[in-house]
Amino acid sequence: MIRSSIVKLDDLNAQDAVVLMHGIGHTRWTMAPLERALKDAGYATLNLSYPSRHHGISDLAHWLAGKVTAKSLWSRFAQVHFVGHSMGGLVIDAYLRRYRPEFPAKAMGRVVMMGTPHGGSEVADSLHRSWPYRIVFGPSGQELTTAARRRTKISPFYELGMIAGTQGWLYPLGQLCLQPPHDGCVSVEGTHIEGMKDHVTLAVHHGLVPWNKAVHAQTLHFLKDGVFKR
Repeated sequence: MIRSSIVKLDDLNAQDAVVLMHGIGHTRWTMAPLERALKDAGYATLNLSYPSRHHGISDLAHWLAGKVTAKSLWSRFAQVHFVGHSMGGLVIDAYLRRYRPEFPAKAMGRVVMMGTPHGGSEVADSLHRSWPYRIVFGPSGQELTTAARRRTKISPFYELGMIAGTQGWLYPLGQLCLQPPHDGCVSVEGTHIEGMKDHVTLAVHHGLVPWNKAVHAQTLHFLKDGVFKR
């Protein structure tokens, strides 16, 4: 059983809500700068810390379903949007596909993913058999390889905007494993998925994506208009 945690929803009397999901090994505080930008723009936010290293993506999607249901997001707001960093995007995708019959289609908002490895990561390919990687990243880390993602990669039914980073020098292993351009953990090519609505690249490192003001601006633009700003 996945342990629950106390989560707060700041609704700000908003019409729309945004659910934020961080990447593997991080917490909700990673997404705090982006959450602030969303709140300032008038969105309600549900920014979640989840046990990303201790369960597989399917179990984490079930955990997310419980949080969304507990907050009655689909009935409280006109539209519910989702923003995910790295593996958080994969959890969002798994949740939306698995629980699609349980929420009203008219309330399905837009989704922004940032550095999400839809095609997997060659860094995970290099490390996933090693015991330190297995200990640190757990079962979900095994699902980030290119082979694992090929088995589960499905075109989205929702409007998806993808933000990919192109600065990778903070990550020496990424420099060795990844074909440029990349963000140090995921190549730009690895973020692509057939059927996405739009894709944009920004000069940002993988771990710093949620802190970047250009990322904030592009996220807000896609949630509002369904395209990134050129």
